[in-house]
Amino acid sequence: MLLIVAAAAFGPGAVKGVGLGIGSAGCSISLLFVAILVHHRRMDGDPEVRLFGRALGLWSILAGAMASLAIWEIVGAAAFDPGVSRWLTLANGLMIAALACAGMYALVVCTERIVHVLEIVERPPRELA
Repeated sequence: MLLIVAAAAFGPGAVKGVGLGIGSAGCSISLLFVAILVHHRRMDGDPEVRLFGRALGLWSILAGAMASLAIWEIVGAAAFDPGVSRWLTLANGLMIAALACAGMYALVVCTERIVHVLEIVERPPRELA
């Protein structure tokens, strides 16, 4: 949200600094998550995406995409003109928000149903059992 608000409210120079700072922090945190997920054993039922006969963990894909966007934010803030960097920061903020929504949707849909569903079953009386 800070990238979107900064792109709309601040001047181009300030947006460039905010984008560089948030991009650096986001890149380091995302790469930390990727490193943790590489060494994490996936359990049965973990969400995964099958591509070309290989199963990729959904959380690894989302963390990698977030790291890619953070790296692009750093490049956009450091290499481009502040006017262009402002619009790239807005676009990156919107893409990060879309990835966050996708992650929240995946968390809600893919969480084990045993946590969310309780089933009440009638038992027959003891005399019939």
